[in-house]
Amino acid sequence: GQTKVKSVIVDFLVSAGIKVKSIVSYNHLGNNDGKNLSDPAQFRSKEISKSNVVDDMVASNNILYEPGEHPDHVVVIKYVPHVSDSKRAMDEYCSEIFMGGTNTIVMHNTCEDSLLAAPLIIDLVILTE
Repeated sequence: GQTKVKSVIVDFLVSAGIKVKSIVSYNHLGNNDGKNLSDPAQFRSKEISKSNVVDDMVASNNILYEPGEHPDHVVVIKYVPHVSDSKRAMDEYCSEIFMGGTNTIVMHNTCEDSLLAAPLIIDLVILTE
């Protein structure tokens, strides 16, 4: 869900001619997903997939971005058992605007992580039937 929102925001900004310079995503959750992602190898896989979404979008705009140029993109995921299935996500999008100005969009999202995955699981069950 968070990666989809990220792709929509980046697509909107880049399509509007606004150059995204950095994206910082901080997440913490206490379910098994959070526990698994505390393993560096598992986390690296997730970090790469989240970064690829942004890199592909900016690569398609050769007016704002030079070949090989992309926004700084930092993803932090922490396991916090106390919050259980409640995923907390904070994202900051910093962009360069007219005359060297900056624009920052900050989002905070709290959701029940397993409930977000439920429709996908239901679709998979229906598909296999």
